[in-house]
Amino acid sequence: MAENEMTQREKEIELFGIVLEDLEAMIKQKARHRETPMTDVMIDWLEFAQSQLEEKYVNVNHTINRIIYLLHKGFVIDNPEKKD
Repeated sequence: MAENEMTQREKEIELFGIVLEDLEAMIKQKARHRETPMTDVMIDWLEFAQSQLEEKYVNVNHTINRIIYLLHKGFVIDNPEKKD
């Protein structure tokens, strides 16, 4: 197999630092443990990541603020934990 022929699992690990199945399971587990919605877990992670940013990354900071705002407002409509 050539170096540039990565498996989907390898691509996910390179991009996210974790396999997506494991990431989803981790978010669900943390949400159950905290007895909070999964969205709150993701917001906490975003706020932590934001706190690690250097001041020069103003645009990234603004993007994270927008995502946090949308998550707080319930904008994510494909959350399996929220049923109509």
